[in-house]
Amino acid sequence: MEKLALLISGIIFLIVSILHLLRALSNIEVKIGSYILPKWLSFLGFIFPFLLSLWLFKLVRG
Repeated sequence: MEKLALLISGIIFLIVSILHLLRALSNIEVKIGSYILPKWLSFLGFIFPFLLSLWLFKLVRG
């Protein structure tokens, strides 16, 4: 059961990281009020969840 939770978490983090990468590589603007989030923030949003997903997949493998 624990490995299933780790696997599902890894998949979710991987999906989040891919979405951040797609946003960073495309011309999609993200606005919060009148503030537009910079693209470098999406690159960070790609790196950290991607590394977390790799770590979780490694834990699943044992």
